[in-house]
Amino acid sequence: MRHLTLTLILLAAPALAEDKPNLDAGAPAMPGSVALLLSAQNLYTLGQSDKDPLMVLTAARMMGSLTLIPATRTPETKGKPQSATLTLPDSNSMMATARTLAAGDDMLPDLIERIGREIPPQAKSLRVTLSQLDAGVTDIWTLPFYGSSYAELAILGSGQGNLDLLVQDANGNRICQDNGSADRATCGFTPKDNGDFTVIVTNSGSAPDAYQLVTN
Repeated sequence: MRHLTLTLILLAAPALAEDKPNLDAGAPAMPGSVALLLSAQNLYTLGQSDKDPLMVLTAARMMGSLTLIPATRTPETKGKPQSATLTLPDSNSMMATARTLAAGDDMLPDLIERIGREIPPQAKSLRVTLSQLDAGVTDIWTLPFYGSSYAELAILGSGQGNLDLLVQDANGNRICQDNGSADRATCGFTPKDNGDFTVIVTNSGSAPDAYQLVTN
């Protein structure tokens, strides 16, 4: 009986080793362009709500350092897929909002125009894909990431819905999870090896919600 138990343990050992998360837990967190995009969009939304032109102007400057490139990616959708319309505000549209909010101020319009003429830094490219989910429906994306390279992704909805995010490696190990009440979330991690990762987006709200999937 003792020999049988030892044999079973030895046979199980390789399977246990292969089931470790594809994650370099010791790698430092290095939030990059995706985190910057999410911060800029959230700041812009807050600036609009507060009618604060300086807040909106700051968001515009942040967006000026990013280039969004449409990427053709198709999810497996657990439910009926819907057509989607959602455009993330870019630097130019944010600047236009800042001008509107600053109208009538003695100094801010000149400041906005001066900043608008500044040459932005070299833009960092991000890949974006649009999708929409009915209430209770789930998108499942399969995305490849390189080992030893910081990977970032985010979902950005309209700001009015409730989208949950779950990221798993190829073996189903959880990498990130966000079940909050918002429809914006981000995930950053460093894979140990090259591999595919599963990104699961679920509409937990009561109405359809469009979102952009963003990756570095």
